Amino acid sequence: MSKRLPPMTLSPLLALLLLAAQPPAAPAGPEQFFVGRTEGSGTVHIILTGRHAVRDRARGRIERGGTLVIDQVVEEAGKPARNRVWRLTRTGNRIAGTISDARGPVTGEVAGNVLHLRYRSAEGPSVEQWITLHPNGRTGTNRMVFRRFGLTVATVESTIRRVE
Repeated sequence: MSKRLPPMTLSPLLALLLLAAQPPAAPAGPEQFFVGRTEGSGTVHIILTGRHAVRDRARGRIERGGTLVIDQVVEEAGKPARNRVWRLTRTGNRIAGTISDARGPVTGEVAGNVLHLRYRSAEGPSVEQWITLHPNGRTGTNRMVFRRFGLTVATVESTIRRVE
């Protein structure tokens, strides 16, 4: 004669097993990922001139009304460091805002763990940027494509890490 566990014992055990089988939670949205300090490092590839390193340090905060503000210092090999200020507001899955060294508005959308932005740089090229947050919630990848007259003139590939 086999002994059976009482039904009350099976329910918590079954719930625990079901929870363990769930996929990992999606990373926090871009607003939460960028709150606090982040650092990025990667490579810029410019047609006809080659590749060089790029790094950035940033500190983000949420202002009243839900606007994400990121103060960023970008260090690109062969150029003086430059400061950028991002101001992005999310409404549903849509993003709108400004970047201090962009000409005109920044627009975009959030789809799952990807933040996709579009804007025109102060130097002229149009920019498309994809920031993909990793499931660990601590890192992300950044891909930027710069276009003039529809032709890709530069790309940036970098990794972003939360520091705190």
